[in-house]
Amino acid sequence: MVTILDVILPIFTLIVAALITIPIFRAIRKTSHKTGLTAAWFIAVFAIASITIVNLFLSYYSVANPAPLNLTLDGTSNPAIATSFLIDAIALYMAIIIVGIAAVVMVYTVFFVNSAERPSDRYMAIMLLLTGALVGAVLSGDLLTFFIFWEAATAAAAFLMLYRKNAFSLNATLKYLVMVIIASAFVLLGLSIVYGITGSLNYIAVREAIGTITGADMNLLIIAFVFVAAGYAIEAAIVPFHFWLPDAYTAAPAPSAAFLSALVDQGSYYILIRILLFIILPPSVGGVFDWTLMMAALAALTMIVGNIFALIQNNIKRLIAYICVADVGYNLVAITSANELGLQGNLYFFLIGSLTTALAFMAVGIINRHGFKKLDDFAGVGKKMPWSSLALVIAGLSFAGVPPLGGFIAKYFVFTAAISVDLTWLAIIGVLTSVLQTAYIFRLVNIMYGKAPKDGVTTRIKENKYLLIPVFILVVAIFIFGLFPNLVLELIQPMLSQLPWTVP
Repeated sequence: MVTILDVILPIFTLIVAALITIPIFRAIRKTSHKTGLTAAWFIAVFAIASITIVNLFLSYYSVANPAPLNLTLDGTSNPAIATSFLIDAIALYMAIIIVGIAAVVMVYTVFFVNSAERPSDRYMAIMLLLTGALVGAVLSGDLLTFFIFWEAATAAAAFLMLYRKNAFSLNATLKYLVMVIIASAFVLLGLSIVYGITGSLNYIAVREAIGTITGADMNLLIIAFVFVAAGYAIEAAIVPFHFWLPDAYTAAPAPSAAFLSALVDQGSYYILIRILLFIILPPSVGGVFDWTLMMAALAALTMIVGNIFALIQNNIKRLIAYICVADVGYNLVAITSANELGLQGNLYFFLIGSLTTALAFMAVGIINRHGFKKLDDFAGVGKKMPWSSLALVIAGLSFAGVPPLGGFIAKYFVFTAAISVDLTWLAIIGVLTSVLQTAYIFRLVNIMYGKAPKDGVTTRIKENKYLLIPVFILVVAIFIFGLFPNLVLELIQPMLSQLPWTVP
């Protein structure tokens, strides 16, 4: 039996840990084992957070085939007008991934950032706060609660981008904040209209109200959801709203780029899934309007633009940022499919995309520390830094969908889902852009391993073994989920039976 305390505990654990991280750092700085104690602190925090998530998972699945639970914060019986949390298979799946990947990136951060630096305590505290906000967002049961948690996460993301405080990071952060403010304005306008028409912002209550609305109110409601979707499309970096992402991820330190790309960027699809598949519903099962063509066009545009711009990049970090944009398009293909296979592909892609983007930025971060940033700088780096280079190559091949890595299975599900609903043209665009992706990834591999270093020096560089530990945890995960996809699919399967049009 799930209680509201079970739901709040993971969020509370991470937020409280974030608040007390700064005074704990002050004590740690007085010792001679700063890095070890810092790592121990964050491992303990994520261990406790993981226990609370596991407890929530086991409590929910203590009964066979559990139904979605709508729990209110104040214990009232009317979730339509109260702050609520929705516990179902998809929310738990997202929460598990968020906490798991955040833990790995946090360990990397501890060894990447100098814990003796004064801003490092606030930097890592913000990471914990952001993780707690993301968990709160995916467990939210209404659009307003989600909005509050998500805004907290985006505010924290701006601080992570600004850590270095140079002109480039200031400009990138300002661009991000302007886009987020515009997005928030769109979302708030849409939510106010939805509430005015339906009398609620609760996911389930709004879906039920939509079925009774007709005429001018229905047209207005459609406009409202267009505003909400447009706002979150900006934050998800869907083309043509993607301009902030390459600058933001290039300017941010490697841990920030890994954290934001894996969790904030990938997680922004979650609300699109909730709105399009769980509230508005697909047109094939009684949805209020046909949104699939619009999403298909955005998916195609995002895949094409992301990959073409990645092809012409000289800065490796910026190249990966544009791959992240392209990945947005592949995820949209799965959402556009609007069926069980599409949801399965989307959720599997979310996991693999999170692992791969985090791995890529973490590996590049290690290489960048030694002055290798441009494409030409990477000549011969495969011999100079073999372990970091290997990790980057594996991330690149997973991006491109090369078997047996997880990226291959993810793209297989996505394109198969598109074909199953007669969107073959969209799947063909996806395959062709994947071929283009493979081409520039292999160009990078050729430069890393097939060309001599510019300086003529082939001496092996000593790589930080502590940074390599979290990096190769992600490498192993990408291989395991690629070879044994059923490990993930078994978690996804209960979500398919909880889609509104499949619930008996």
